[in-house]
Amino acid sequence: MRCLRSYRFLLTLCFIIGFIVLIYRLCSISKKTTVSSINNLSNKINERLHLLNQQFQHVNISMLLDGPSSDRSPSLTYRCRKWCGGWGDRLRGITSAFILAVLSKRRFYIDMPYPCELTKLLKPNLYNWHPIEFEANRNQLRIETTRSPQLARNIYEKISLTNFIKDWSIYDDIYLTTNSDYITPALANKHIQNIVQLLNLSSSDMSQARLFPLLYELLFQPTDQVKNSVDQVLTKLNNDNNIRKQLICLHIRVGKNPTMIHDKILSYRDTIVEDIVEFVDKNLTLNKQSIIFITSDSMKINQYILNKYNKSQSISIPGPIIHIDRLSTSYSSTEQCQGFLKVISDFYVLGECDTLIMSRSGFSEWASRRRYLINPFHQLYLYCRGIYQVTGHKWRRPHVIC
Repeated sequence: MRCLRSYRFLLTLCFIIGFIVLIYRLCSISKKTTVSSINNLSNKINERLHLLNQQFQHVNISMLLDGPSSDRSPSLTYRCRKWCGGWGDRLRGITSAFILAVLSKRRFYIDMPYPCELTKLLKPNLYNWHPIEFEANRNQLRIETTRSPQLARNIYEKISLTNFIKDWSIYDDIYLTTNSDYITPALANKHIQNIVQLLNLSSSDMSQARLFPLLYELLFQPTDQVKNSVDQVLTKLNNDNNIRKQLICLHIRVGKNPTMIHDKILSYRDTIVEDIVEFVDKNLTLNKQSIIFITSDSMKINQYILNKYNKSQSISIPGPIIHIDRLSTSYSSTEQCQGFLKVISDFYVLGECDTLIMSRSGFSEWASRRRYLINPFHQLYLYCRGIYQVTGHKWRRPHVIC
């Protein structure tokens, strides 16, 4: 009997030990999986949405999302079919049009088939902006400010100083092509404060720059194509010890060059590459725990950075380098879509950088707004005839022309 009890005791003890070992192994596997999979775009986006929910919990999100649902409702469409600027300009126009639609209680759509159908790269997230065709007998207003500075100023004054919502109420559908910030003046317009107040924004929210991170995530989610492209970069941040590597990002925009022959000439950028490389080498710790990501409007510069830092320490997203509004005729429609894919993918990567050195460009400035929501200015630098650290919302660059 005593032997039987001892046997049962030993059997129970072995079972308990085996169970503990099994749990330990499962936890270890789970821990490794969690650490290694955390560096992918889907997880980053979910984390960002969680932080946005905390940061903007006071905002009336339902007003932003629960607009008119019927396809026959009055509408406001951001339209980009040609000559509407680069991705930074378009984001300024898209978010402006969205807020104008919300304030005027219109259904919001995005119509952007140029240079490639937007929905191949970005899908609606929490707001369905997918474009539709309207009946021809509807009363329409078309506003295109991108090629008319005077019209852009006139619309800005109208949105700033008049009850534009009442004036536009006679139109069923409004098509807006713009690269201007109309959010900031609209929210400050004294004639529509009864509507603005319904959004329940704080005093610090009353600008496009502050609201951009929230608006972008409400509107967009990347397609699998973009996710796969971005994950090629993010997965390189894993190492054998399950410690995340630091991502150092360089956005070097020089303007007109052999890669972008139709781009505009930008001043004071003759030494931008040398200045940025010198800054990185002197001020940033480069070791096995860091990765340099490069995106540029010049294939030559892109390749130079990749060659300077070894393959295990530098990376870029492959694909044609294009300006989505100043296209070379040498690119086929397929190459234009591949180039647009690279633009969107680069934009997402720049939003995940631990350190970001950016050129004066709306592309990287908007991307920087998506970085750390708690402290978006951490390790943020701007090239402006030299390299300066951006320290806050009220920081002003030292030169008018950069």
